[in-house]
Amino acid sequence: MSRKTIIPAASVLLSLVCASLLFLNWNPEALFRQEETPVTRNDIEQGGTEDFTGSAAGEDIPRLTGAADFSEMISGLDYATAEPVGIVPTGVYSLKPWVSHYNTRTYKGRTSTGSRRAEVSTSGLDIWGSYNPYYLLELPDHTYILAQIPQTEADAIARGESVTLPIGQKAGMTDAARSRVAAVCGEYGADMDGVFYAFDNEWQEEHHTTLLLLRFGAAALLWFVLAVGLTLAGNHIFRQKEAAKGKGANQCSKNKSLS
Repeated sequence: MSRKTIIPAASVLLSLVCASLLFLNWNPEALFRQEETPVTRNDIEQGGTEDFTGSAAGEDIPRLTGAADFSEMISGLDYATAEPVGIVPTGVYSLKPWVSHYNTRTYKGRTSTGSRRAEVSTSGLDIWGSYNPYYLLELPDHTYILAQIPQTEADAIARGESVTLPIGQKAGMTDAARSRVAAVCGEYGADMDGVFYAFDNEWQEEHHTTLLLLRFGAAALLWFVLAVGLTLAGNHIFRQKEAAKGKGANQCSKNKSLS
């Protein structure tokens, strides 16, 4: 293969890898939540049937200091937050509550139902953002609980940052998910009787398409910029090497003619 083919092809492939990593790992959700007002216990008491799960936690929201605190929470009723000191990915993911259980497609105005989506997945390749990962949160007393929390907070905890989680509730889990996380829960001594769930499902559903388009747009831009930049840089370096070889060859010719 010639230089004119190798350099662009290699640049495109390398750029595609970098763009794919950005698309799969970048979460732009934090861009939309910078001005969120923390919710207090008074807000919850005055809110009646309003669901505060996933909201920013005020100073007076109860903190979970250990697994014992979490075990005392009443499912679907009590609200709490936590300030974890560690996090362990389980490698298990569950279908988001608002995502349809079936793939659908529309053609000429008609919508048809396709294959059923898996309730639980162990693949980290979630292109469409349809799954929430299960984590084990290490609480201040160094006990662990199962949790599903936003990626932004999960990444911050993994970096060792101090994080106050969004307001969460105790939620249940399917038998399929329970069987998949049983091994890692047993390893860390975590109870499987409930999951600390801290997602605002309504907000997530409303912004899902926007977040997906932002990720795709950023990845496409990165791919284009890197592909062009690497191609130009590769051609420039190759021309410099050719020029250096040419100068060396000319110098040798001159030396021979003088001798």
